[in-house]
Amino acid sequence: MASNRPVTRRPRKKARKKPVKYKEVSFKLTTGQKKALERYCKVNNLTPVRFMKSLINGHVERYRDEPAHRSYVTKNQLELFDKD
Repeated sequence: MASNRPVTRRPRKKARKKPVKYKEVSFKLTTGQKKALERYCKVNNLTPVRFMKSLINGHVERYRDEPAHRSYVTKNQLELFDKD
């Protein structure tokens, strides 16, 4: 006897992301610098690590490796705007 229930399919498993590799960096601050950093972070509702990462990202953004851009031109595409 066949049932009239719809067939339920399982959702596909998500592909696992490649793990991010982190490198540790350390440096020293004076007592005054540390207190000022803590005050700034408390006022702006930040953690010291998040604050420092945002500063670093702003400065090194233009030095990151750019991924190779994929060409979306196919073999049978019209050549209307080619530079001769």
